[in-house]
Amino acid sequence: MATLYCPRKEPGAPAAKGSKGSEGGAKYMTSSATAIQTVGHRSRKRIDKAALDERMPASHRLRTRLWHFRRPATILCIQGVLATFAYVFSAALLSEIYGMDWTWRILSYTLSWLVSLRLLSFVLLGSCNLSLISASVPELICITKTVSLGSLAFCTITRFAALNVRLPSALFVLDWTLSIFLLAGLHFGLRVYKAQRAVGRTRGKRALIIGAGDAGTSVVRELVLDSSSAVLPVGVIDDDPQKHGIRIHGVPVLGGLEDLARCVHEQRAEEVLICVPSATRSQMRTILARCRECGIPLRSLPSVAELLDGRASQLDFRSVPIEELLQREEASSDPVVVQEVVGGRVVLVTGGGGSIGSELCRHIAAAGPRKLLIVDKSENSLFYINLELRERFPAVCVEPLLLDVTCRDRVREVFERERPEVVFHAAAHKHVQLMELHPHEAIRNNVLGTRNVALAAREFGTARFVNISTDKAVKPSNYMGLSKKITELLMRELAAQSSQTRFMIVRFGNVAGSTGSVLRLFQDQIEKGGAIKVTDPRASRYFMTIPEAVCLILHAAAQGRGGETFVFDMGEPLNIYEMACAFSLFSGLAPGKDLPIEFVGLKEGEKITEELWEQWEKPKPTAHRRILALSNPEMPVAPILEQIEEFERLLGPEDYQGLLARLHSRFPLFRAKQRNPDGRLKNQFSGPKLDKGEPDERATLLS
Repeated sequence: MATLYCPRKEPGAPAAKGSKGSEGGAKYMTSSATAIQTVGHRSRKRIDKAALDERMPASHRLRTRLWHFRRPATILCIQGVLATFAYVFSAALLSEIYGMDWTWRILSYTLSWLVSLRLLSFVLLGSCNLSLISASVPELICITKTVSLGSLAFCTITRFAALNVRLPSALFVLDWTLSIFLLAGLHFGLRVYKAQRAVGRTRGKRALIIGAGDAGTSVVRELVLDSSSAVLPVGVIDDDPQKHGIRIHGVPVLGGLEDLARCVHEQRAEEVLICVPSATRSQMRTILARCRECGIPLRSLPSVAELLDGRASQLDFRSVPIEELLQREEASSDPVVVQEVVGGRVVLVTGGGGSIGSELCRHIAAAGPRKLLIVDKSENSLFYINLELRERFPAVCVEPLLLDVTCRDRVREVFERERPEVVFHAAAHKHVQLMELHPHEAIRNNVLGTRNVALAAREFGTARFVNISTDKAVKPSNYMGLSKKITELLMRELAAQSSQTRFMIVRFGNVAGSTGSVLRLFQDQIEKGGAIKVTDPRASRYFMTIPEAVCLILHAAAQGRGGETFVFDMGEPLNIYEMACAFSLFSGLAPGKDLPIEFVGLKEGEKITEELWEQWEKPKPTAHRRILALSNPEMPVAPILEQIEEFERLLGPEDYQGLLARLHSRFPLFRAKQRNPDGRLKNQFSGPKLDKGEPDERATLLS
């Protein structure tokens, strides 16, 4: 089977005449030659410029160089004037003690010496190159060193020189102090002026800063000194009692995290900025929970890892990651367990370019499989995950397979050639509303595709087969959920018949952050500046993160003996409306004020709540504390594989009406849920018209 990558051509091997390989090689040679020509042209330009400079008159070259030094020369002249003024003023102050005659005599004898030494020290230590706009502590240190060097040299020379007047020590001290003061004023004056304007401002979004460490101090300083900032810091929150009551750049530390609600009320804060990059996940959950209780918008600085990787800057405030909305400790897979399952084996992942499949491939590649086969029918998704894995894991043999799992012969051909030992089946249509419009595609892709992969795995001796399902398969009310219900029944039937291949099921709810999930839709709606759309204020869903989903899949593969259904302990279902409000707050927007929330009603096939298991399924604990195994599976009355064969016969001639009738006959409870109030069945389509229906507005809640 052809893949996206061709074998590397051996050096010296002739290319076929007129072949694409030779044509591509010619293009590469042409582009390389063009690049070499470009580099050579630039090199010649630099050489020509150097030759032109050599041919210039000496006077012209001198003027050009002097022009480049105009700014340092100007600053040097100003510094010389200030040094002269400091010395003259210091001598004038001592004239009341020593008399005016003494003052004129020392100025005539020593002024030229002092100014010369000052200018020389300015040039040697580079104080004439210091910024006049953004001076800070290093600049002040440089100024102090420069003045001290000049004063020390002047003091040494005057002590050993034969002068007719005596220079008192007070003159050196006064001159040294006044020189530092005047030069600091030159370099810090503009900054002090801007800071004075910024400190007195009262306009801006009133914000509380959480964290009085280095990151919080830096943020406070930048916000306080920036007169154009839209944020006005009014207080700092920190749990260190020793910092309570102090001021950071003029902003008071008001108390600890338990005082947040009081501080928000007293300071009339409109936003919270979390400046604790080193916070652990548990600490972050506590902070977010406090902010959520106060109902105040918040933004957060990046984590330490992101700062070190260069993915964000220290002042790059952003909304809180989607995963933090779940407010629970995230589970992660055990590398030892993953190594036992996939290490040194041929592993095949269908749907490898999707949210779950791609993350699964990353974990598998890190465990060192003998070969990783990535199956996907989307060439873009397949290209990018293959490119990423080859860059991150160059020692792992990765083979991308551009393949549709509904093509039974091609699936069998791959299994016959590669003989995968472990299969993770993640390929599926998952969007509820699209599958309601095209139920035959849900059956074709989800059911027939799973049948094709599973039968090929059984035929060619796959040891483990993990089928990824969804909570919508429990009491399904839509065609996507029904299709996954059928795949679960198929897995149980095959598990009962097979002694070599362990067929198992993993079932979980919504995956936060995956493509098309409700939280991703919320994020897109906020970025577009529109309202958040919620179906029903009563709607609730189970949520898990992508790493949690991958953890469940890998541990299920390790624990499964065949026929089990594994579910993840996801706690209580989360109310979608409350999630929308929290998402708004975590994006720095007040729900209902900065960001409207609209209720659009449940779409066809959606439910108010979802369930993780049927009433007859009994959850039992497993070796992993957050994974449950369901026992007492319901076996189909008639073999489900025969039913799937019937579905395929109906799909062949595009008998979609007959397919729906067969589905409703096989699943009468689903048929009852598909009836309209007047008793007629929904989706009474005739033939190909099913494909021509225009979808409703984009689903705002993909259940």
